[in-house]
Amino acid sequence: MRFLYKLYKILSSYWLAAVTLFFMTVVTLVGTLDQVDLGLWEAKQRYFHSFFTSYKGIPLPGGLLLMMLLFVNMVFGGMVHVRKKWRGLPLLISHFGMLFLLVSGFVTWTQTRDGFVAVYAGQVSDRAQSYRDWQIEILEVNEEGQATKAHTIPTEVLAKLGPTDSRKCMSDALPFSLTIDRWFENAAVLPTSAPLAADLPGKVIDGFKVKAEKGAKERSRNFPACYLTIRPESGEASEVILWGLSAKYDPRTSTSAYTFEVAGRQWALQLVKKSWPIAFAIRLDRFLYEKHPGTMTPKNFESRITRLDSLDAAEGKRVAIQMNKPMRHDGFVVFQESYGTRDKGPDPEYYSQFAVSDNPADQWPLYALIVTGVGLTLHFIMKLVGFKGAAERNRRQRREASANLD
Repeated sequence: MRFLYKLYKILSSYWLAAVTLFFMTVVTLVGTLDQVDLGLWEAKQRYFHSFFTSYKGIPLPGGLLLMMLLFVNMVFGGMVHVRKKWRGLPLLISHFGMLFLLVSGFVTWTQTRDGFVAVYAGQVSDRAQSYRDWQIEILEVNEEGQATKAHTIPTEVLAKLGPTDSRKCMSDALPFSLTIDRWFENAAVLPTSAPLAADLPGKVIDGFKVKAEKGAKERSRNFPACYLTIRPESGEASEVILWGLSAKYDPRTSTSAYTFEVAGRQWALQLVKKSWPIAFAIRLDRFLYEKHPGTMTPKNFESRITRLDSLDAAEGKRVAIQMNKPMRHDGFVVFQESYGTRDKGPDPEYYSQFAVSDNPADQWPLYALIVTGVGLTLHFIMKLVGFKGAAERNRRQRREASANLD
């Protein structure tokens, strides 16, 4: 029990709060500086989503550990250890608001899904795509060339593979097995006739080779590739290269699939970004783009969309999404993220790209700051009233003292 009491005293102490806040400042500083070299996502993972990290060989506590220590310290020191008097109620309210802010950050970290939707004018989409995660889709194709069912090799499997690894994937629902012979996080597929392909190691498949590329600073700019071997239950095996294909996204086209036949049935393979359904469909009606006069710098860009209940719906609610004015609906937040075009010419057709966030704690930070602000405001008012009361008593005492002297 004595050990538990000492541990409680340490966790509720002011010095632990001071040390935690000091290291939070240090980690925030070095994480921001290293973001230039690592990129935003990698810097967040290394410094803020970790228990321990290091900067130039110097070990440091990670942001996740520091947040947990701060939460425990505020619970024990600010909510349990402090004496409960009515005068201390505003500070308890403020502490509760700050604790709620930490909880909202934890829920956001563990539960949020972020992706994007990109559409040209007139197009409709009800699925968000991941920025960084890829998966292999095995499609069953009917006589009309349409996919009727999809099987996937998920991101979790691919993330464990490297340029020298091999992984065999099987399913009772498939009349063949797939073997991923090599996986490249970022790659280019070159024809053997290209000068850069002359000295490349590895197999040649259909006149092409895979060239490993250095990983991009922002992982969303990586386009992976892999060698894939298809082994039917009977018959000869075949090999194919799957690739992310293009370094620039074009929502009018989809990744080209490799088609083949096994057991009298048509199949297709494609390497695509992981996607998931959202609770509504987005139809882009019009994209507005303004530049600063005489420059190529965008002054403003926004999208006029129709939010549909489903892909087949004809009518819906019209909404304008601007750079600083997102759309919130059914737990999703849709931001105007960027735009682009694959057209060349004086009047190119632009597509609009929306960032889609499925965050159950989207508004929690606002509520936490309101609660904290209310507590601090009450604390300030009580201190002000107390100060004015004490000043009035001092003046009264001085007048009484002067009267007695007279």
